[in-house]
Amino acid sequence: MNQTPIMNNFPFSPISAWLNEPENIQPSLNQDISVDVVIVGGGYTGLYTALELRKAGMSVAVLEQEFSGSGGSGRNSGYVDGLIGKDFPSLLKLYKIERARELCDFAMEAVRKLEDFIQKNHIACEYAPNGNIMAAVHPDQIKRLNKVAHASEALGMDFTYLGPEAMRERGIPSSFVAGIFDSVGGTLNPGLLINGIRKLAIEKGVQLFEKTKVLNLTETQPVRAYCENGVVSAKSAVIATNAYSNELGWKKRMVTPIYAAMCETEPLNSEQLSVLGWAGREGIYTAHEQLENYRLTARNTIITGGKYVKIPFGFQVSGSTYMPDLFKKIEMIFRERFVDYADLKVHTFWGGWIGMSLDFMPVIGKTGKHQNIHYGLGFSGHGIPQTLLVGELLAAQIQGLDHPLAKVLKRRVFPAPPEPFKWLVAKTLSGVFTSLDSITDRKVMQLKR
Repeated sequence: MNQTPIMNNFPFSPISAWLNEPENIQPSLNQDISVDVVIVGGGYTGLYTALELRKAGMSVAVLEQEFSGSGGSGRNSGYVDGLIGKDFPSLLKLYKIERARELCDFAMEAVRKLEDFIQKNHIACEYAPNGNIMAAVHPDQIKRLNKVAHASEALGMDFTYLGPEAMRERGIPSSFVAGIFDSVGGTLNPGLLINGIRKLAIEKGVQLFEKTKVLNLTETQPVRAYCENGVVSAKSAVIATNAYSNELGWKKRMVTPIYAAMCETEPLNSEQLSVLGWAGREGIYTAHEQLENYRLTARNTIITGGKYVKIPFGFQVSGSTYMPDLFKKIEMIFRERFVDYADLKVHTFWGGWIGMSLDFMPVIGKTGKHQNIHYGLGFSGHGIPQTLLVGELLAAQIQGLDHPLAKVLKRRVFPAPPEPFKWLVAKTLSGVFTSLDSITDRKVMQLKR
């Protein structure tokens, strides 16, 4: 677990509770080199793509501004799920049933591939395939659960409705009054996962350059990635920078960065665990418009995240990730859901940027004058399994190979509107969602009085 310096009374992890800078940090680029493919971004997407290209015998250089996992890959909550888009009812409104099922099959296949990858490569990342629960915190939200359940049935998904009695039988904390259980996926430690992928990539001959910021990526043939102390020339490039893509100048409006905060408690003792229940350790996310998420980790801590976000003006993600106003709100909502644990201290807070597309689905394609710059972006909270499959698709696309799932994500993708309209629209929608959720949360508080 990270060292957590105290800042303004909030213990804070600069990356996350999952991850420290690796001891074997890879050297920065300090010369000009040539490879078959240069990849910008050393997170999940970049490293998965690199591994697939190495299988084909291609030379690959990955350029990472900090170190692998220092972005979203090492900051997230660790959920593995077969969801895609905003939610299932929205999918059915946007697409015909056959198309919606195709998208759901893609998300399910992504989970299967991740599980196979973890097992085949012996990656010890605390993966617990115990499923996830979409939970109501007030009886009024059961209507939404029913809509999701009906939509999931139409899409061929195996979801199980859990009424109050079933929730208590499973030992789910009492703040969650009903739910829908999804047996696909579960939770893992994202720091251990990215470290395992990073180790594997190095072993397989991927040239990983850390502490190497790309200053410019040219649309030439060969493409060139200019860094402070060297240039990488390659036949093809991959942009795998997700929320940080704006800094490169490519696909600037394809993905909107959203700041999300999280916190982790101190470990629960044996007595607290016994009282808590939650023996299945399912991941829990709420039926709010701006969902909350909760999980019990392998080290017997509780992690809370979601709900409160920050939307930057101009797609900018620079500056500190220390956001005490959001940390305060995150801890407050944790205390409301786990009222019996008032003495359980928060060990650390952290936060960072995730990349959201307008339709909440990954965006994959190629661009540039020579169509030799490829990109896979916008995982919208479902990135742990889907980045692997997108990496596979990108590797096939670079080689000019047909992939059986290549057409699934092909669609008309609308970029976010330019500023100031993007910021105004996003703030307005966030305000509406916050107001709706506040009504629900006030009703919850009234029930407790």
